[in-house]
Amino acid sequence: MCGHVEIGEQKDIKITTRDGGSYTAKNNAAGNPGSMLPVVTDAMPGKVQQFRWGLLSLDDNRIHSKNKHARVESLFLVPLWSELVGKKHCVVRVQAYFEYNPAQQVTYKVERADGQPFYIAGLWDIWIDIKTNILIPTFAMITVPPNPAIAAIHDRMPAIMERADVKDWINGSLSGLERVKELRLKPCPPQNMLITVHKDHK
Repeated sequence: MCGHVEIGEQKDIKITTRDGGSYTAKNNAAGNPGSMLPVVTDAMPGKVQQFRWGLLSLDDNRIHSKNKHARVESLFLVPLWSELVGKKHCVVRVQAYFEYNPAQQVTYKVERADGQPFYIAGLWDIWIDIKTNILIPTFAMITVPPNPAIAAIHDRMPAIMERADVKDWINGSLSGLERVKELRLKPCPPQNMLITVHKDHK
């Protein structure tokens, strides 16, 4: 489920580092769990930062990437997610994502039909490496049931938002319940998505 992304064109955004510096990330770079991706958080809604894909919590004693997705249906049921909902929301910006369908043996590329980037809802946290005292910002993408277009190739999809709705997801004055409800009420319309064969493995 969305284990590989294309970050895409980034010349229009500056990545803000934790020490206050900034830089422009590489264009069209690929991203996998464990990669650093551009995100905007509710803690710094006016800045684009780079967080590691794969949420790490204080209970983790080593770096891993298993917590890369959070099902929207489980946000208030799983402690790892419920502790962050309403407190640590983020939005991930990517140009496209890739989905492998094992029955068809085909990898599909999914992007917006208008060529604009995807904005995907997520949750974030800062992990402390107790051996080195290094802080690592991490996140997980939220997934939702598929719309009719994605249902033909997979049973889940990222929680994709319109750019105008990003501000609500990272609005700290709204409760977690309000923000998740809004997210679930506005699924990405199938006509907004372009799905093409990236690689036929047969």
